[in-house]
Amino acid sequence: MSTSEQRINRRVEASFEINYVHEGDYLISFSKDISADGMFIYTENPPAVGTTTRLSFAIDENRSPFNVAAKVIWVNTSGGSKDKGAGVQFMAPSKEIKEAVLKFVNRVAVVLE
Repeated sequence: MSTSEQRINRRVEASFEINYVHEGDYLISFSKDISADGMFIYTENPPAVGTTTRLSFAIDENRSPFNVAAKVIWVNTSGGSKDKGAGVQFMAPSKEIKEAVLKFVNRVAVVLE
């Protein structure tokens, strides 16, 4: 990622189970953080920048998982395994997904302030 911050929306740390497909394999990982625009996903072998995939994740245990297309914007393949992964941008998320993520981000942000 570049040294200049390009995010518009607030991002908060959040660990959600993420299901996605990469190179024909169904994978399960976890998020590091989330915003209304996207998230960072921990993975030892991140998809290449520009790759699109379909994510499935639940913000609330009482709600069905959301499914959204996402594009890999940047990857980190260096450092410890804790830091390896991909920054993804949601592609045309539904209004329901955007509202649920914004509600979650705002709730967490208030707790952190």
